[in-house]
Amino acid sequence: MAGGTGRAAAVVPGAVGKTGTTDRNVDLLFIGYIPGTKLTAGVWLGNDDNSPTRGSSAQAATLWGKYLRQAQ
Repeated sequence: MAGGTGRAAAVVPGAVGKTGTTDRNVDLLFIGYIPGTKLTAGVWLGNDDNSPTRGSSAQAATLWGKYLRQAQ
C-alpha cells in the first residue's frame, strides 16, 4: 500500500487492503488484513439517510490503520 487512497493504512507494516467509494460518495470503505495474523477488519463511513458524505475512502483507510495498529 505504497500509493493511492489505501496508503493511509500503510502505518501497519505488511497490511493489505482495498478502498471503495460508491456513486455520489454515499459509502466510503476500507477492508484489509495483516498477513500472518488473524486480524481482518473493515471500516464503513456513510449517512443513514443515504445522502453523500463529505470525504473519501482515504478517511476509512486512516481509521482502519489507527484501529489495527492498536489491535496488533
